[in-house]
Amino acid sequence: MLLLERETELATAAAALRQAGNGNGSLLVVRGPMGTGKSSFLEALARLAKEEGAGLLRARGSAADEDLAWGVVRQLVFSGHGEVPAGSTEARAATATVSQPRGETADLGRDVSRTAPEYTPKALTSVLDTVSSDRALLVLVDDLHLADTESLRALARELAQRHERRILFAFSVLSGDVRADQPPNEGLLAAADRTTVLSALGPIGARALITDALGTAVEEEFVSALRKRSGGNPLVLRSLIDEVRFRGLSPTAESAGAVRALCPDHLRRRLTAFLRSQPTHIRQTAHALAVLGRTVDPQVTARLAGLDAPGYAEAVHALGLLGLHDEPSTAPAAETLLRDTLVESIPSTELTAMRSMAAELLYRAGHPAEVAAEQLMSVPTLHSPEAVRILRNAADSALLRGAPLDAARYLRQALLDASSTGAVRTDLLIGLASAERGFATASALRHVAEALPLLDTARDRAAAVVRLGPLLMDPAEFTIDSLMRDVADGLEASGSDDAPTRELALRLEAHRHALADQDPSHTVQAMRRLEELGPSRPLRTPGERELLASLAHIAFVTNSAPAEQLAALCTRLLERERPDLEHVHTTLPLAVNVLAATGRTKGVADWLRRAPRQGGHVERAIIRAEQAMLALAEGNVADAKQEMLRADVLAGPEATGLPALCTAIFAIVALHSDEPELADEFITRHRLSDTNQYLAALLHMARGRLAARRREDRSALNHFRTAGQRMERIGWLNPTLLPWSSCVALMHHRLGEHAQALTAARLEVDRARIWGAPAVEGHALVTLGRITPGRQGAELLEEAVSVLEKSPNSHELCRALYALGSHAETDRKRSTLILKRAYNLGVACGADWMVRKISANLQTASASAKTDTPRLTRSELRVARLAVEGRSNTEISEELGISSRMTEKHLTNCYRKLGIPGRGGLPIALDEHLGRQSGTPEDQTGR
Repeated sequence: MLLLERETELATAAAALRQAGNGNGSLLVVRGPMGTGKSSFLEALARLAKEEGAGLLRARGSAADEDLAWGVVRQLVFSGHGEVPAGSTEARAATATVSQPRGETADLGRDVSRTAPEYTPKALTSVLDTVSSDRALLVLVDDLHLADTESLRALARELAQRHERRILFAFSVLSGDVRADQPPNEGLLAAADRTTVLSALGPIGARALITDALGTAVEEEFVSALRKRSGGNPLVLRSLIDEVRFRGLSPTAESAGAVRALCPDHLRRRLTAFLRSQPTHIRQTAHALAVLGRTVDPQVTARLAGLDAPGYAEAVHALGLLGLHDEPSTAPAAETLLRDTLVESIPSTELTAMRSMAAELLYRAGHPAEVAAEQLMSVPTLHSPEAVRILRNAADSALLRGAPLDAARYLRQALLDASSTGAVRTDLLIGLASAERGFATASALRHVAEALPLLDTARDRAAAVVRLGPLLMDPAEFTIDSLMRDVADGLEASGSDDAPTRELALRLEAHRHALADQDPSHTVQAMRRLEELGPSRPLRTPGERELLASLAHIAFVTNSAPAEQLAALCTRLLERERPDLEHVHTTLPLAVNVLAATGRTKGVADWLRRAPRQGGHVERAIIRAEQAMLALAEGNVADAKQEMLRADVLAGPEATGLPALCTAIFAIVALHSDEPELADEFITRHRLSDTNQYLAALLHMARGRLAARRREDRSALNHFRTAGQRMERIGWLNPTLLPWSSCVALMHHRLGEHAQALTAARLEVDRARIWGAPAVEGHALVTLGRITPGRQGAELLEEAVSVLEKSPNSHELCRALYALGSHAETDRKRSTLILKRAYNLGVACGADWMVRKISANLQTASASAKTDTPRLTRSELRVARLAVEGRSNTEISEELGISSRMTEKHLTNCYRKLGIPGRGGLPIALDEHLGRQSGTPEDQTGR
């Protein structure tokens, strides 16, 4: 099978053998890198010679026998023993020659010399002439580049007369081997009449080899992985196939990953030995190319290999012939077993030194810092300020392209340099914290805390701390609030009052307010601070805007300022901010949240969409969460859920969990999607749900909804009341955050506790009206309307619909319309119209659970309308049917035996019940009536 894709070359060799049989001998040289099937090619040619009745002599060069004079010639003569007639002088000479040690004599007869070195070429000539006297002769020498010098000279003498003899000489040579370019090899190979170069297998040949060896169908990804790992080299490919069978891997796409890691020990040892056999300058160049990988820079590679330009060019040419690198790029074939073996063959200390040197050479040659830094990532220790500088610059480059994970890798590696102390180490720690804050907030805080004592001034410490976004931190676990307070106190004590210091102080204050928003004593101070700023609140600098964002947030959660006022403030605030990724590490997402709560979302979604999509997992999750809240504020429940699920995917192992802000938003979206079990899962996964009061309240809300669904009303009520107690404890009184009071009202109502239900519902209405956002007020009115009996309840639902018409929240309007349309006091015809509108809104906003409820209600109403249609009595039905048949009143009276007056009365009743003016509409109306009614005509008599 190794002769796949070799058919043309073998046909050419067969033609040369036939020409030799006609007396026109020639020399065929077969070249190729190691493992490309040169020996198999010669073996196939030998089988062909036997099939055609040609003679065959064969030998193989060997590194172990290079110093054994006439070694290859002796093999040829010995192999010709079976080709020479028994008892002949040539046969006796051949036998004696191959058995006699070098330098000793043998009695070979009076016609031959007794000195073996002198006789051996003569014996070869004699055997060649004897065998080829009446037929073609094939002389094969495998690995000619390893043949001894004496044999090469003898072969060269025999080749001189090949064109007049019936001999085809076929030699195989390892491409790129320097011995092939030295005398006498060089002259002998230069005399070749034909040269066949064997190369790696292509996709078709590789697939055929794999399929034949495994004996079953193979999937394309599996084939691709094997071919890439082997580089198409038949020897390596065959070894990998054997390893696949040994490990029991299935030839499917699922096994492709395992294939890419295969490294058979016996093959690795063979490849390593082969590399060690190469001359020093070729081995050094191969190592340099392997270390640099896909980075192609001849000058850097030559310096890394320690060669001048001519020496490097010669080595590269030889490596190309040997198949040790990709020809177009002069780089080792990526991900191949050969390249991995090249790297592994370098001693560890030498490899470390080469990688460090490669990084410096690449950086000085102008290559990107990240390319140079990758050389240092596998170095166990660093001992060079230059290496640290390269890694630091690479981290900056990675952050600029939005890859904080890569930046963190570079900086962590730089911190391995024990010589980095003082300002250098501090810079590395701060840089690492800046990279980690987007995906590993706990590590970011630890590294900032480690750097603070190393910083000289209070301003430097403040600048380091404000890098940490307060919304990504969990103060209860990390005590970030106390750390910021200490830094703020130190900054104030410094006595500096210049603009940069004031800006840092404002940002620190903003972060502290955001971190302490669940502390009632602190929120009172925050509201006092908001009042001090006056009606014309400053928004000129980022620090001022951050401060107002955190204060607006506290005013919102405590219900201390109306929605309209805070919406105007937050709108002005965002108008002065660029929508970049950096806003995630400030308090600005709180302003977005306030705008979502007020229903003033116009322009905010566009502002967020313009923010870059690069960054860490947590940063992108925060933006997704903001978008989910905006979608929810507009009633687009399906869009909100989609953003929520996309953000949750970002919470991978590197993210160390999402911050409380994301978890809370996810739970809110899940509750609005009528999936309390999903909300429970989100919150339970968050490691701080037992200390964060808002998350704890949301968890009770979710479990209360689940209990209510199971009709465990008292348990549900307890959960809802506990949620309310948590909210009251931290002073979060805005019902937008958690409508716990309306849930309490509905449970009291279900339990028959009407007074308590009304009290709870009115509490939510009052707080909603203080806030003033239509969506939350309408929501509260819907609950109050549902538990208020009689016409007053319907009027409250009418008010809820009226209020929600002013809100962009189509989901809340859908709920209100459903409640009004299904209320007992709503007129039936109007109810159907209201429910149909609610249905359309539910479909538009993706509220599938609402659509199902409304659809069921509409079907019930339709069935009720059919049942309520006045039925015709049996006598009326008989009269109507006769009238439809065209009978006159007199004929009907005579047939039924009733008076004309009674006939007229029955027809009048039919017209009234069927809603028609007279006899003309009776046929169609009667048919529709009978279609609407169920059962037999006898059942439709009304009895």
